[in-house]
Order: sequence, then C-alpha cells, then structure tokens
Amino acid sequence: MSFVSTQAPTSLVLAAVVVSTIGGLVAVWLAQVVPPRMGVEDRPRPVGWWVAAVLTGAAYGWLVTRTVDSWAVLPAFLVFGTATLALALIDLDHQLIPNRVLFPGLGVSAALLVIGAIIDGGSSALLRGILGGVVYFLILLAVGLVARGGFGMGDVKLALLLGLFLGYLGWNILMLGSVLAILMGGVAAVGLLALTKKKRDAKFAYGPYLVVGAWIALIWGEELLDWYLRAS
Repeated sequence: MSFVSTQAPTSLVLAAVVVSTIGGLVAVWLAQVVPPRMGVEDRPRPVGWWVAAVLTGAAYGWLVTRTVDSWAVLPAFLVFGTATLALALIDLDHQLIPNRVLFPGLGVSAALLVIGAIIDGGSSALLRGILGGVVYFLILLAVGLVARGGFGMGDVKLALLLGLFLGYLGWNILMLGSVLAILMGGVAAVGLLALTKKKRDAKFAYGPYLVVGAWIALIWGEELLDWYLRAS
C-alpha cells in the first residue's frame, strides 16, 4: 500500500485538506504574533515560511485521513494538527512552548474529540486517550527529572496533548510516537552538540521532534508497526 494513499471518502479528504491548509496559515500567524506578546523578540516570517505552512497543512490534512475517516472525529485531529504545528514553529525559534497556545489548543481539540467520540460511540478510545495523555506526561516528566532538564516543562505539558490523540488511536501508537520522538530528539541533540560545540546545558528545542514523532505515529503507525513485526 502506498504511504500517501487514503481510502477515506473524497469529500472528507477535500474538506480535511482545505481546513488543514488554513490551519497551516494560522499556525504561522500564531508563531509570529504570540512570542512578541510574551516579550520575546519578534521575528517576522518570510514568504517561504507561509508557503511551507500551506504545503505542510495540506499534506497533514490529506495524510491524516489515512487514519481518521470519521466526520465526527476529524475536526479534533485537524485542530490538533494546527496547534502542534504552531507550537513546533515557536519552539524552533524561541525554545519555548507557550501556554497561551498549548492550553487553548488542548482545550478546543479535547472538546472536539469528546464530542466526536460520543457521536461515534468511541467512549473506550476516549478513555484510553485521556489515560494516554497522563501516561505520556508522566514519562516525559520522569525523563526530565532524571536527566536534570532533559525536557523542559513546556515539552512535558505538550505530552498531554500528544498523548491524548496518540492514545485515542491505541497504546501501540502512543508507544511508537514517544519512542520516535525521544530517539529523533536525542540524535538531533547529540549532532547539534557535536557540530556546534555548544555546552551540554544549552537550550534545545525538543518540541518539534515530539510533534514529528506524534505525526508519524498517527499517520503511518500501523504500517510501521506491521513492518517491524514482519522484519523481526
């Protein structure tokens, strides 16, 4: 099966692509507007950022329908995509996960997920998602405490949002997303230290790797897990 094909209805795919493309623009706008309100240096986005946001949003909207083919639940996953993209962009620039983006994104997407789950009769998946958010939060909190700052509290709080949606899809998806994120972030951190000769306590943006790991698990998790089981 192609890694970009989707079996979802055409109308649902088109709606997801349109809404998620707009979400990409909203994400870049938030990344430009929110930091100055927090007293952080303003960094206007060049045209390339907006183009990349449109393409990323459109791609996410298309690919997320590989996993989510329900009109009831899809809005929650689209808001999740916009919120996590905005947080990743802000973290890349400023090494922070602002509460004023994280908590509204979590609140709106969680509310939509609850409504969608009720409509779809997915109460067990919703409960698993809530537990998944708590578990992922505790995992990153433990890693951060043991590693003495390996993860900032922004990253730990971000795990609530990521774990909610990964857990909703399954414990195996949550596990994959967390493993991918930690591995990619660890490799990137080591590479950055080696190439730039920064000190070990230098700030590093883990948020984007947490988000990318979650997106990969959300979109291709089942295929990757099937491939791993066959290979082993």
